[in-house]
Amino acid sequence: MGRKSRSKRESTEVPAASETGLVSLSQGRRIVLWIIALLLPLVVLVAIELALRASGYGRDLEPLFVPAPQQPAYLQANPEVVTRFFTDATQAPRVSIETAYFPARKASGTFRVFVQGESSAAGFPYGLGAALAGVLDQRLERAFPSREIEVISTALAAVNSYALVDFADEIIAHQPDAVLVYVGHNEFLGILGVGSSLRMAATPWMTRAFLAARELRLFQLMSSAYRRFAAKPTSSAPDARDSLMARVAGERTILLGSGLFRRGVEQFEANLGRLLAKYRDAGIPVFIGTLVSNERDQPPLAILANVGGEAAGAAQTAYHAAQDAEAAGGFEAAREGYAWARDLDPLRFRAPAVFSDAIARVAAAHGAEVVDVRRAFDDASPNGLVGANLLLEHVHPNLDGYFLLADAFFDALVARGLPGRPEIEVADTEARADMPVSDVDRYLGDYKVLRIKAGWPFAAEFREPSLPPPANEAQRLAQALFHERMSWPDAQNRLRAHAQAAGDLEQYASITAILADAFPFVGQLQFETAAARMQQSRPQDALRYSRRGIALEPRSANQWLVHAHALFALQRRDEGRAALEQVLAIDPANPTARQVLGELEGR
Repeated sequence: MGRKSRSKRESTEVPAASETGLVSLSQGRRIVLWIIALLLPLVVLVAIELALRASGYGRDLEPLFVPAPQQPAYLQANPEVVTRFFTDATQAPRVSIETAYFPARKASGTFRVFVQGESSAAGFPYGLGAALAGVLDQRLERAFPSREIEVISTALAAVNSYALVDFADEIIAHQPDAVLVYVGHNEFLGILGVGSSLRMAATPWMTRAFLAARELRLFQLMSSAYRRFAAKPTSSAPDARDSLMARVAGERTILLGSGLFRRGVEQFEANLGRLLAKYRDAGIPVFIGTLVSNERDQPPLAILANVGGEAAGAAQTAYHAAQDAEAAGGFEAAREGYAWARDLDPLRFRAPAVFSDAIARVAAAHGAEVVDVRRAFDDASPNGLVGANLLLEHVHPNLDGYFLLADAFFDALVARGLPGRPEIEVADTEARADMPVSDVDRYLGDYKVLRIKAGWPFAAEFREPSLPPPANEAQRLAQALFHERMSWPDAQNRLRAHAQAAGDLEQYASITAILADAFPFVGQLQFETAAARMQQSRPQDALRYSRRGIALEPRSANQWLVHAHALFALQRRDEGRAALEQVLAIDPANPTARQVLGELEGR
């Protein structure tokens, strides 16, 4: 029995490897095989990616800045940059950063500032002249006439904090001396927002994963295949007349404190943290503004749009209670009530109060400066109730409001010592009167607001607004521009010619300066602006444009003459004499230069 068992055990023993001809794998070799097995899928994916790139499949990420077609030495914001947030570029809305030019190479001594934000930082509906960048540029140039100032806008309608983070590295590459941020109203419903119809994922972390992968050709191929074979939506395509607000609003009821609301707050705070960390690591000062919206004169948007049910009703009740408090003289209660009605409004096109807390926390964590824009608007409003006195509809300021917005950032920069101590103190009233906004811009803005308020969510059904018959040349040109029958430069030039023919030096000089700043590489515009400013007895302003003129056209006697005129008016006689000598070097018989130099020498 025992022998049988032993025999059985012996018969089942495994032969030694040497007896079977097999060689056992060492532990090291087994590890190598495991590594190869794990890496093989990655190698295959890399090979596919390289093959797709070699074949020319897919597209590169649209850069934030591109060379200006008219002048390659200058850059401008890329009109197609919004497409970088879409796997299918044809689905991107027709929005772009206002075109402005700046030198590709930052000159020594230049104070360069970048502005980031949404449409309320971009100057909508008036354009760049009313924008934070446009007004601040004018304020800084007048306060620091001896410095070269560049304030460059990257603000873009319909985007939110995702876009700001996405643009940051490219902004850093262009050596900003400061970055200004005003963002928050589009966080829920803007492109990629948690409630937007133009989002790629349901959660912030998945959206960040999409942004990290979008330039991979394999990802683009998979996205294209998904779009081709995915079930088509049952809802009808959006009407071409739909407003951008109607198009982006995927979730039209986001309750205060709901899971979707909390994800929006998380998205905002996390993205701000990433944004400010990038600038902190690069050693760039950041100024971030608190947010302001129309609370007193804007009923809950969900009520106007007929969405939100009980939540909209609660917002409306709070709004009416605030109105009652105001009527009774309880202004502090009214202020709190209007803010509460805004926060309860489930159609989230206005930033809630918790965003102000998030801005304060993130700024403190990353050493950024908080600019109290909200306080500036409160102080400028009767009884501290912000409404139609400073805002056009729900979030976009009017011209007085845009000046306040820029002025708050201007004061913050100066208090920080950037770019130094002002050389000239310009009164706020004078600076406000000098905003770089023409009558064409102003009327065009009015017409754009009419169109916005004619559609959702301000009206249940869109009806094309009827513009009043033009009462003057500026209105006629603005309506031609509104109907896209004329370009912006052409409209400004025609209004400028009209002002000159009418002998209106103030309007002529203002529009000429707007054009000279819009096209800083056109020497003739710099000359005409300098000459007009001299006619207005504003030699300091003339000098800024004459400096540009002689840099662009150093062989132009006229450029040197107006430059000399400005220098003499500022009592800078030696520099003025040198400028006249340059005139004679170009045109030895120039009678003006010979006469003035002769008078200086007592002949």
